[in-house]
Amino acid sequence: MSTMSGVDGTRVTNRSSYSRDGRTPGVYYPADPQPPPRAHHSASTRTRKEAWSGLVTRVVTSLRRPLPRVRRYLALLTGSSTSAASTTTASNTTTMSGAKKNPPAPALHKVIMVGSGGVGKSALTLQFMYDEFVEDYEPTKADSYRKKVVLDGEEVQIDILDTAGQEDYAAIRDNYFRSGEGFLCVFSITEDDSFQATQEFREQILRVKNDEHIPFLLVGNKADLTERRKVSEAEAKNRASQWGVPYVETSAKTRANVDKVFYDLMREIRSRKLEDNKNTNGKGKDPGKRKKHKCCIL
Repeated sequence: MSTMSGVDGTRVTNRSSYSRDGRTPGVYYPADPQPPPRAHHSASTRTRKEAWSGLVTRVVTSLRRPLPRVRRYLALLTGSSTSAASTTTASNTTTMSGAKKNPPAPALHKVIMVGSGGVGKSALTLQFMYDEFVEDYEPTKADSYRKKVVLDGEEVQIDILDTAGQEDYAAIRDNYFRSGEGFLCVFSITEDDSFQATQEFREQILRVKNDEHIPFLLVGNKADLTERRKVSEAEAKNRASQWGVPYVETSAKTRANVDKVFYDLMREIRSRKLEDNKNTNGKGKDPGKRKKHKCCIL
């Protein structure tokens, strides 16, 4: 540090830094930057580092090697998954086996209505299907109906094909007859011509089906019109006896014996199917030896 006199006679102090290593006096040297002091680690600091290092090592090791509890937990999870999978498989198996045990579809019996025009085939069909009597006559070409019914405690389906009775449709009847399993041959007791026509219908059915024992019922309709009867009961019974088929008189108007003819024919069809199955398996009797039906008037 030096003291100098200014122009105005004041004293000015000049602060200078001199080196301590014998540098030239009076020359200003800036102070040398000092390096940061070295850290001196004590024994306790090293101990903490070692402790942390050991802790980290143990954590890493534990992560690489699951603890016994974790292993047991994983084992339980694996066992539960296997058990669940087994349960699911068993459930699926049970469901599939249950699906196989579903009841079969109801048996289907195909009935064909035949007879001259205007004898009441459609009226009988609609009365059986919908409990309705249709008095106005409209010529039918071919109408099909299907209904679920209970036959002797068993649910079945009946498929009814109401065919045309006019001669104009005689050529297409063969196709209808081939699909039938049973036939209701209907005539009107008030029209002798319709009764005589039943012989032709019977022969046509036998020709197409080539089976004299096809399920078949002879039906005398319009039994409520007794005062207009043209076909005697004895005459109709005699024809049915010659054919070996049942004879039933009905009234579509009063519903007399309407259900009976359809249910009786379904029983005939069912019996025929059972007999055919036995014959197919070689366990049935001679199909030519069939019990003849008796005529009845209810």
